[in-house]
Amino acid sequence: MALVSIIVPVCNEQENIRLFYEQLVKSVPLPYELIWVEDGSTDHTLLEIDRICQLDQGVKCISLSKNFGHQNAILAGLQQVKGEVMVIMDGDLQHPPALIPEMIRLIGEGNDIVHTKRISTDKIHLFKRLSSSFYYWFLNSIADINIQESGSDFRAFDKKVLQVILGFQERDPFLRGIFSWIGFRSTLLEYTATARTHGKSKYSLGRMFSLGLNGITSFSVKPLRISFFGGLIVSGLSFLFLLYALYAHLKGATISGWTSLIVSVMFLGGLQLTFIGLIGIYVGQLLVETKKRPNFIIARTINC
Repeated sequence: MALVSIIVPVCNEQENIRLFYEQLVKSVPLPYELIWVEDGSTDHTLLEIDRICQLDQGVKCISLSKNFGHQNAILAGLQQVKGEVMVIMDGDLQHPPALIPEMIRLIGEGNDIVHTKRISTDKIHLFKRLSSSFYYWFLNSIADINIQESGSDFRAFDKKVLQVILGFQERDPFLRGIFSWIGFRSTLLEYTATARTHGKSKYSLGRMFSLGLNGITSFSVKPLRISFFGGLIVSGLSFLFLLYALYAHLKGATISGWTSLIVSVMFLGGLQLTFIGLIGIYVGQLLVETKKRPNFIIARTINC
């Protein structure tokens, strides 16, 4: 039976480490290797993992020198796998380990990738649900990929997909987009995500916005095209307003005032700053790519 590599990035999840491991042992009868990727935790997460590693030599740990982010932590784990089938999941128990045997079965049926979709999640605020739906709609509309709404990084895939993923050299990867972009035969598995038992989500509103912006700019230059055509439209409207102003001046119908001037200046100024900022994001990504800094730095390994 093929070995399954389970990659679990964690950061400040000390209360969930033991619970996750116990559920995994009960749920997965297949031969597997569990690879924790400790992503710069400030609590006792690494200590809890170390205790399990001492008792179970099939459990491994990669401890990063600092927090390099969820996506880079996943890459760190993927570079250490030895299995024929890989499973990526979070360690907060919202990705149920009991689903792994079914994911492996679907891979055995000829699928190269098994994506997952949450069909319900407890205690999700209305704002987060609406913003998430809008984001996926906007991303799929503007980018050259199609990402499943309510999807996540919880997925299984085979070794040939792994080789393709490891071939990417991006400094700031957006794995959900990459897995969608590369193709291959895939299927979708729905699951119910429960509320967290311990801890809190590491994705703050700022991090979610940053990840979303990265997803858009990593897979599409359409925002730049929109900026260009938006500039043309504003320029055309400004030219029409100029003609109207000249006509009004010749007719002696001009009215002194500052309201229209202030509104026009603020509108055009804001539009220009937005477009310049957008261009700056793309230029900044180019700068990060050209520096070729490592995606992560490994400080310590256990059982690897």
